[in-house]
Amino acid sequence: MDQRSNLRFTITWLSLARRVIQPGGYFGIFCDWRQLPLFTDAAQIAGLHWKGISVWDKTEGTRPNKGAYRAQCEYIVWGTNGPKRKDARKILPGCFRKSNISRDKLHQTQKPVEVMEWLLAITDDDAVILDPFMGSGTTGIAAMNTGRPFLGCELVPEIYRIAENRLTDHVSAIAA
Repeated sequence: MDQRSNLRFTITWLSLARRVIQPGGYFGIFCDWRQLPLFTDAAQIAGLHWKGISVWDKTEGTRPNKGAYRAQCEYIVWGTNGPKRKDARKILPGCFRKSNISRDKLHQTQKPVEVMEWLLAITDDDAVILDPFMGSGTTGIAAMNTGRPFLGCELVPEIYRIAENRLTDHVSAIAA
């Protein structure tokens, strides 16, 4: 998808997500350096309040790129739906260091559960967590681990089944 089409698509889904994000509720979007301007612009055009960028440092285990700096981080464009709530008290680190190396990877953009738990920590303890691109369900597992309700969407049936099985197994493990 070219950048203009991606911008239009992102504005559309962020505008739809904004309808279910509570006033003062948070959003976060993972991206690499190439997509930073697109996502910061799209969030604002969609009517969200862009508050900053946090960093997930994937450590030195990422693929080296000879003659260049190692692309060992992903950025999280984050903000709120409307102004930040006045009673917001949490102060969290803006950088999280966790390797992305895993033998259990079920999806090409799968994040470690710990990264998602760190990202969710800014939200209210009872906030409903929405992941419109659920992939393998890692956000859902992090939401369950932190006691938050979760709503996930995935268009690709094969990937949806992976997430469904993974989330079902996690619920069973918690219940045991």
